[in-house]
Amino acid sequence: MRGIQEHVGKHWVNRVVDDLQTGKLFARARDVSAQEENLVQEHIASNRIRIVQGFGSVENNYTVRVISPKFESMTLSTEFILLATGSHPDRPAHIPFDGWRIVDSDDIFTLENIPKLMTIYGAGVIGCEYACIFAAMGVDVTLVDGRQQILQYCDQEVIRELRSFMEALGVKFRLGAKISHLLIDGPRVKITVGGDTIETDVLFWAGGRVPATAHLGLERVGIQLDSYGTIKVNENFQTSIGNIYAAGDAIGPPALAATASQQGRFVACHAFGTNLGHFAKDFPIGIYTIPECSMVGKTEEALIREGREYVVGRASYKEIARSAIGGQRHGLLKLIICLKTHKILGIHIVGEDACNLIHIGLAFMTKGGHAQDLINMIFNYPTLAEGYRIAAFNGLNKIFTDGVIKSPPLERRVNKYASLKKHTA
Repeated sequence: MRGIQEHVGKHWVNRVVDDLQTGKLFARARDVSAQEENLVQEHIASNRIRIVQGFGSVENNYTVRVISPKFESMTLSTEFILLATGSHPDRPAHIPFDGWRIVDSDDIFTLENIPKLMTIYGAGVIGCEYACIFAAMGVDVTLVDGRQQILQYCDQEVIRELRSFMEALGVKFRLGAKISHLLIDGPRVKITVGGDTIETDVLFWAGGRVPATAHLGLERVGIQLDSYGTIKVNENFQTSIGNIYAAGDAIGPPALAATASQQGRFVACHAFGTNLGHFAKDFPIGIYTIPECSMVGKTEEALIREGREYVVGRASYKEIARSAIGGQRHGLLKLIICLKTHKILGIHIVGEDACNLIHIGLAFMTKGGHAQDLINMIFNYPTLAEGYRIAAFNGLNKIFTDGVIKSPPLERRVNKYASLKKHTA
């Protein structure tokens, strides 16, 4: 809705927002989810995979016990077990969740009406995404977190851009202050933050997620967990029991659907003797705020800590014709380029279609690409992808101050045959 505001005007968008009901929104969400689930079910059936519904627990190294919805018990014998039980919202015992005044990311879909006031505790991915969603629908949103920055693990220049967009959307921030007192007062909630009282229709607790690893019988077979309940695995995603694997949110960060899917494929191949090599170190992270934010590789903060030399290439969305056509006036595509090798070390994007754009840079990074590759590549015009070329020029011009961009330095290669010849002689 906010995407069309530049085309049709704020008045028309506000008319749509005023007519919104949670029933319409959540029905659409359920429809899309059902379509995706049906597609997965079709793939499962076509690959002759058997589904047994029920509550599972590990009986021993080679047996899983399943209690069906009708409370019937059965056991499944197997060579390998993969634990992929996901995670659930963290629900501190002292927070009185009730499903309508105080909610988490599961409860949010049960709201019967769009509230006028919402306070979100937790400025991580979930908190920031939902802050944007509800602010775009005209809800007065306040985002609270005890930390001084939102999305701390991200490149902070890009996150500062994101925060300015969120503020323009209407999100208010109360950072560096925790909730010290909470009171349910009729249909509203009163919370005390940094000495101030905030009154809200809904308190959305977005304090993170925890692995769903309890009551699975893991202690029965000696599978090791850390203090957060995360299953410990090696580089092949094997637990402390060699034939039992774990993947997805159950093993902790990055806890992404994309990485979990690839981990599952990696496990299946490893278990049955197909070597896929090492699991990818570079993978994209997508944050579905308004606008989107996505990243892969190193941040500036990480490189500074490591003492590595680099230059930054930037492309503002204002410099990209497609952005002007689409009405997206704000955004940033940022490349971090190694000063010595000119390889791309990190890519950070905030703006329209960021979660799609990131894959172009990811392909270059995983194949050892250089910034020169991007300026020598011809991009369709007008496209948002042109931002890569603009950013690459911006970065390389800081290395080649005379304006003549040279090829990247040749990498030193050891000729094992020359070495062997010398040793033989």
